[in-house]
Amino acid sequence: MRIVIAKKLLSTVGGSEAQARALALALRDRGHEVRLLGLRPSWRRPGIPSGPRGDLSTREDGIEYRYLATPFAAVDGLLPTSLVGWRRLARELESADVVHSMAREWAGPAERAARSVGAAFVETPLVHPGQRFSGAGRADVARYARADAILALTEWEARWYRERGATNVHVTGIGPVIGPLPDVPVDPATILFVGRKERYKGYDALRAAAPLVWRERPDARFQLIGQRRFRGPAPLADPRWDEPGVVSEEAKAAAYARATVFCMPSDHETFGHTYLEAWCAGRPVIAGDIPPLREIVREGVDGLHSRNEPAAIARAVLELLGDPERADRMGEAGRARVNGRWSWPNVAALTETAYEAIRRRPRAP
Repeated sequence: MRIVIAKKLLSTVGGSEAQARALALALRDRGHEVRLLGLRPSWRRPGIPSGPRGDLSTREDGIEYRYLATPFAAVDGLLPTSLVGWRRLARELESADVVHSMAREWAGPAERAARSVGAAFVETPLVHPGQRFSGAGRADVARYARADAILALTEWEARWYRERGATNVHVTGIGPVIGPLPDVPVDPATILFVGRKERYKGYDALRAAAPLVWRERPDARFQLIGQRRFRGPAPLADPRWDEPGVVSEEAKAAAYARATVFCMPSDHETFGHTYLEAWCAGRPVIAGDIPPLREIVREGVDGLHSRNEPAAIARAVLELLGDPERADRMGEAGRARVNGRWSWPNVAALTETAYEAIRRRPRAP
């Protein structure tokens, strides 16, 4: 099958970006011809090669990466817009059997371009109800109903689409994206956060929870990896609070291997791939107390849930630091869950099943 995965920014930093790249590799391993299509932004982004102006194609691990240049790159790369027209995308899709739009930034023109060349249109919307640009708008919901298939990451997300008229919805989940874990000793009482340092992901509340944790555990250390937000709060002026920013994949894997607890009590997540990364290292997780995360993280089995609020986060952190044996059991349960359910070969097989189901259904005009 000839598959084009369209993701506006194909950087190596970011959840949906890593998801698109990893899915492409897993589908390639199942014998499909896979191409990744993205935007060539006007500034440097990790993983996107530089070079002369214009469109750029590279080939890596048997997959073609196609980056489209546009005079609107500065705007189109920063905002959830679709300034690259459908005709431009259609020229890149002429031989595709399936066009799979990852996230929503290019979904409108990608759908129209796919229809124009007779390809099936599949979307992984990654909806975040209640958040700005969440994917719950009228135009988005209408597109979900038209799609040949919608791929959801959880059963909760799948129900959300079906309740709004989508009829061909498949639950695939995602797999972990993490480099080789080094064989290093675990640092005592270390709490790790990996993600954009946004309020909704729990960064602000975790920052306020740290002094509450230190009252009982002055030995606790916090490490927060990820991109700072514009005009976000400054890091705490304490040697036990470490914010290295965006780091290499090797450094990120080492941070997971050394951590005691992973904590990202998010208010808005479609899935939360960093929980899988933490479980790969055998670490218990503290997740947000929202429906999709209650489906991923089993309370008291492989992690805890916490409101995005300082006192609640501090209680969860202290609970896991205070019972190392229970924390270790949770981490091992999480690792078994990833290996048994959310490996990339399994995700690719479920995705392939969704593609094949399209052949048995009439296409939307």
